[in-house]
Amino acid sequence: MYRIILFDVDDTLLDFKAGELKSLAKMFARLNLTYSPRIEASYLKINASLWRDYEAGRITRPELFDVRFAKLFRHHHIEADPHLAERTYHHFLDQEAILLPRVLDTLDALQDYRLFIVSNGIEPVQRERLASSGLIDYFEDIFVSDSVGSPKPTVAFFDYVAKRIPRFDRRETLIMGDSLTSDIQGGINGKIDSIWFNPHFQPNRDHITPTYQLNEFSDLTKLLTLN
Repeated sequence: MYRIILFDVDDTLLDFKAGELKSLAKMFARLNLTYSPRIEASYLKINASLWRDYEAGRITRPELFDVRFAKLFRHHHIEADPHLAERTYHHFLDQEAILLPRVLDTLDALQDYRLFIVSNGIEPVQRERLASSGLIDYFEDIFVSDSVGSPKPTVAFFDYVAKRIPRFDRRETLIMGDSLTSDIQGGINGKIDSIWFNPHFQPNRDHITPTYQLNEFSDLTKLLTLN
């Protein structure tokens, strides 16, 4: 029987993609740069590749932030300061906290469970976003990679979490997140069961096998009732 649930934040509890694209467009407007669907698509591709490198330990988070707009601007021959772009983008992004559907009602129904946050990111930013969205009080503690010192999906991240959750039992723990390479692989590395939150019915091309898959967030309560 599960007693502890570890939740990813972005695109699991909060609609990060909506906030990401909104912030990207705002940054281009603030810097008086031309924005287009082609540029947006390039950014998403470059950013996703860099985050995979970060999760695999090939680059650090500061390196990711240092190069992603440089790569984008170079690819599209944009004359602009990539570091200013990064700062401006983060200024807008850090203020975005758009709840995904049925998250609040579902968390309300989980009062008998111990809930925690596990996120790759910056702890003060994630705490602020969780607070402004009204979610922070649902969680006993928050574990974010910049404070942990290692990212999901590393064993080090999940060992850190296990040591700091009182009465932690891997057999009674679930991790739920939208990323196969971060959350589900993290569950595998941490020897805990996992839920792939897949609301858009994306195909699994990474050959990383979750314990469960949910397409509706509210179905979490049904799954827990059966386990």
